[in-house]
Amino acid sequence: MSRLAEIIRKLYHLPQSHRQALALSRAHAERVPVLPGVAMISITAPERSPAQLDGYEHLLRLSFADVDFAEKGISDRAKAKLPAAMSVGQAQQILDFVSTLPADVHTLLVHCEGGFSRSCGVVVALREIYGYAVEPERLTKANPSVTALLHQVAGTCRRGKATRGKVR
Repeated sequence: MSRLAEIIRKLYHLPQSHRQALALSRAHAERVPVLPGVAMISITAPERSPAQLDGYEHLLRLSFADVDFAEKGISDRAKAKLPAAMSVGQAQQILDFVSTLPADVHTLLVHCEGGFSRSCGVVVALREIYGYAVEPERLTKANPSVTALLHQVAGTCRRGKATRGKVR
C-alpha cells in the first residue's frame, strides 16, 4: 500500500480513545483530500513557497529550517541554518493551535518537506504532551530539537526522549 493510501485509510479508521497525529511529506499533504475533522500543520523550508493546501478550516502554516540545533558537534552547514531554525514563538503557535482545536477534530496532519524530521518532531511532542495516537515506526528520524523545544515551551517534562533513530 502506498503511503498516501495508508494516510487516507487512517483518516477513515480513527483511533478509539484519542486524537491521532500523522506525519507526512509535503507531496502527500498536497494530495490528501480535505475531510471534516482533519486539521493540518504545514511546515515548509524557508526557501520554499507555501504548500498548496486549500480548503482546510484549521490550518497552521509555519516555515523553519530542518536543523537539530541542540546536537553536539553541529556541522558548518547546519550552523548556517541556525538563524532559520524553529523558534520559541513558532513552538508556542503550534501549542496554541493544538490546544484550541475544536472537539470534532479527530486527526491532525503535520507535514514538512520530506515528512520525516520536523513533522515527526512535532508529532512526537504531540504524543508525549497531549497523548495523541501516532505511528511510532514512522517517527524514527524525528528532529529532537523540535520535540525538545515544544516540551520546553509547554513546560512539560519529557516522559520519553526522542533521538534520531529511536522513539520511546
